[in-house]
Amino acid sequence: MLRKSLGILAGAAFLTGLGAVVSQPSYAQSVQFRCVMYDGLPTTIATNTQTGNSIAVVRWYSQYFAAAGYDPMTRCQQVSGRFQSARDSGRLNYITAGIVNGLPVVCATTAGGRCDRSNVLFTLKPGQNAADRLQRLFDVRDLGASPLYESGGRPYIDVSKLLAPLDAPADSEMVIPSVEEDPQPTTQPAPGGNF
Repeated sequence: MLRKSLGILAGAAFLTGLGAVVSQPSYAQSVQFRCVMYDGLPTTIATNTQTGNSIAVVRWYSQYFAAAGYDPMTRCQQVSGRFQSARDSGRLNYITAGIVNGLPVVCATTAGGRCDRSNVLFTLKPGQNAADRLQRLFDVRDLGASPLYESGGRPYIDVSKLLAPLDAPADSEMVIPSVEEDPQPTTQPAPGGNF
């Protein structure tokens, strides 16, 4: 009788665990963040190693930190590693903005969590509105199922919704969106002006 009860409990535990694995998106197990050159810019991308699908997370334009040794390629490589480390340790649930050491930052956190030295993904230019920059950075208005929600005036981006396109069928055509870390101003020639 005890053996039968233990068998039933073990079977129930297995099925419960299997249900949890099946219900999680595949990218939860197989996403990799890395830095690549995309369209002439260092770009942090997320790739589902099972489907091969990739999406751009951040495109690195800014030269602001270059004098301190953090040119766009260096920032791309370091931040891609931070995204990967946060994902590997289970801390990449939400992305939010905050202030750490007096500077605006973007960090990996939980729903309702705050930024601190341990979860910073990258630093923004001094004086930037971190919350506004976060919304523009990930251009959440263009995503179908909006990953953005606000709590206490602070925006939170749900990473599972942000990365959902990675779960498209392997043969689907993925479009890497143009997400910009710090877009350079562009000027258009005036009509009839010099070319």
